[in-house]
Amino acid sequence: MKLIAEPWDASHDSNQLGNFPLDWAEWNGSYRDCVRKFIKGVPGMLPELGYRLTGSSDLFAGDGRTPFSSINFVTCHDGFTLNDLVSYERKHNEVNLEDNRDGVSDNNSLNYGYEGETFDPAIRELRKKILKTFLRS
Repeated sequence: MKLIAEPWDASHDSNQLGNFPLDWAEWNGSYRDCVRKFIKGVPGMLPELGYRLTGSSDLFAGDGRTPFSSINFVTCHDGFTLNDLVSYERKHNEVNLEDNRDGVSDNNSLNYGYEGETFDPAIRELRKKILKTFLRS
């Protein structure tokens, strides 16, 4: 059995990545953010990407855990979907009457030339290639 944690401290609203007990694996939000920035083309991400792709030893190795302690992911139950990551540069939650205040605003996404769905074949093809890149990460 593998115990997996989403590393948020409910009482302090802070990220506890790397602080769970030895037998736990943790959703690695640092991996998510790094891969999104790298694919988006943010400069200087390559060194960090090396840590993230090899299990984030900078976060997990200090207490004897292995790369298997890191659950690498790009999207999950909250935030942008994979399609959103290549279709929107900002969130659009206006319809739910929260004045676009809900959800995070820093999704490290890129729309590749058009905000939202488009019929432009060049943009659609580029987005499809980027989606495949995310799936390979």
